[in-house]
Amino acid sequence: MKNSTARKLRQVPKGYLVMGVDPHKKKHAAVAVTQDFNAHSKFKFNNSREGFEIALEKARAEMVRTGSGGVIFAIETGGHYWRNMAYFLDERGIPFHFINQFTLKRRREGKDLNRRKNDYRDSEVAAQLLCTGEFTDTKLQHGVYAELRAAYNAYRRLVKERTRITNLIKGLLDGIFPEFTRVFKDPCGLTALSVLSSCSVPNIIAQMTEEEFVDAIRAKHQGRLMRRKLRALHYAARTSIGIEAGAWSVSSEISFLVEKLCLIRRQICSIDETLARLVSFRSYRSAKQLIKMAGSNPTESESGGKRSAHTPMSKKGRPVLRYCAWTAVIPMLRFNPDFSAWAKKLRERPVHANPLSGREVVGAALNKLLRLAFALVKKRAFYQVPQPEVAQVAI
Repeated sequence: MKNSTARKLRQVPKGYLVMGVDPHKKKHAAVAVTQDFNAHSKFKFNNSREGFEIALEKARAEMVRTGSGGVIFAIETGGHYWRNMAYFLDERGIPFHFINQFTLKRRREGKDLNRRKNDYRDSEVAAQLLCTGEFTDTKLQHGVYAELRAAYNAYRRLVKERTRITNLIKGLLDGIFPEFTRVFKDPCGLTALSVLSSCSVPNIIAQMTEEEFVDAIRAKHQGRLMRRKLRALHYAARTSIGIEAGAWSVSSEISFLVEKLCLIRRQICSIDETLARLVSFRSYRSAKQLIKMAGSNPTESESGGKRSAHTPMSKKGRPVLRYCAWTAVIPMLRFNPDFSAWAKKLRERPVHANPLSGREVVGAALNKLLRLAFALVKKRAFYQVPQPEVAQVAI
């Protein structure tokens, strides 16, 4: 197997001193362990450049004292405090590997039945896991890939904040103007936001005439105005069951949320442009790596000599990538003649050829779409639907 323990063990040079590190916000804990699992010195150092320099000096001193040929670091990846230490070691060219915190927890609980836990114990277990090859092959991101990951993290947080604000606006409207969402199915549309930013109190809307209300919204609106829905909203305001107590303060809060929502939308559009500019497949050598990153690669499911009737996805990769590919391939199965004909062949295969069910076809089409995207980006080409061959009839 490509991702085998033997291959990982070859990445740990024989005779090297292993420094297990348990990172924290202010101080990191470190334990020096030789590859025969003997723990030597242990110490703590600050999360700063000066602290990292001190840690390297102590690691070199311990390396000389134990007669080791070099030093390699095993860093637990709990939280985000490991990043500064990892990039510091990467700048100095010092080898290191990451230890999954879940793997470390299971190893510690399996060895210590009394569930003993402290910073030094976690550092020691991290070093032991490195010696046995139970570490991850994660690489630090640099250049465009670091920018792409940071931009996507910002995009994901903005999308979550947009959803939170939208739900908060809907909740506030349920109190002061519950009929609003019956007229505007999406209270965050352009016309709906113009109303909410002006006034969302039904009593004030009802005091205006229909034309006055439409003119007031038109004065602050840019783009196409939905006059029919504004008239329906004006009629609903006259018979609204909204709560009048504190309605003005709630309306002010809604207008503040609308401003924040508009700002977040502009920021999302800006990050969309950045992501489109940064996206790249250059770090992938084959389409199989992209499919594995999406977690859509099929995996075996066997227990007690019994195999599952269906081959499930691994779902060990990026869930957002898998979601985007899944939602993109469904309309392609319906409207793309190449994909629909290919899927029909998979469904109508004979029994001995293992015909696929509906969801299995979608999963196979998802991987086909990822392979196609990888090939198009690598070849710098455009996708073209194969034209059906015209049968020539002899006259």
